[in-house]
Amino acid sequence: MYTMIQNFFKAAIFIVLVYACNPNNVKNDTAIAQLMDSAGMQGNFALLENGTEQFTIHNLSNYKDSAAAPLNTFFIIPVLIGLDKGIINHHDTTLNLNDSAELYKAVIAKIGRQQILKVLDSLHYGKGIASADSTHFWEDGSLVITPDEQLGLIKRIYFKELFFQKKSQEKIKKMILMEDNSNYRLSYITGIDTTAGKNTAWVLGYVEENQHPYFFVLNTKSNTSTNLTDNNINLLKKILLQQGFLKGTR
Repeated sequence: MYTMIQNFFKAAIFIVLVYACNPNNVKNDTAIAQLMDSAGMQGNFALLENGTEQFTIHNLSNYKDSAAAPLNTFFIIPVLIGLDKGIINHHDTTLNLNDSAELYKAVIAKIGRQQILKVLDSLHYGKGIASADSTHFWEDGSLVITPDEQLGLIKRIYFKELFFQKKSQEKIKKMILMEDNSNYRLSYITGIDTTAGKNTAWVLGYVEENQHPYFFVLNTKSNTSTNLTDNNINLLKKILLQQGFLKGTR
């Protein structure tokens, strides 16, 4: 199945990444910088309004040009493979992509590194695939991905546009749904690295209001490793509130 549509998908993702972000559809919001500074963080943030393809971005050059290890956000890929292959049960309602890291590492081991690398190559996921020889290539820096690529990936999962089974992509959406109330639905996956004082983090996902999705990616480096995941989620929510979300008024 992967091989049959590989060439089509490569062409499609190339077109999207080239046109996605340009000076005509980007708003550089300096207020986000103040929120990051107050949180003791540096990095970039992007929000994509799907209907208009308009971006709200903090630190545009960093967003476009930087790349980092995907960390646990990478688990999206082996879980999709595992769902397609029957390694993971579609009907298991207890699964959450922000928990059970050891479970997803076991899924990676069962699928096998070479099979995963082939899928990554078909997806054009990140850079460094050919040299990703370690058993933890998604977190040691041998495989890196840009914020723009992360944003494109989560958008395609939302609309079930990847070459995995649609029910597998729908399952991912359920596994990253963190908040669901009458005002909004907030979905995300996180990844952090506190080794050697790096204190880096990803928060990748989307917020839905009035059944309309807005996709986001937050990539930061913090002054401290304390409560790194919670601090990044709190920063994300402050940014979304500052942008007018989470109030049910969009």
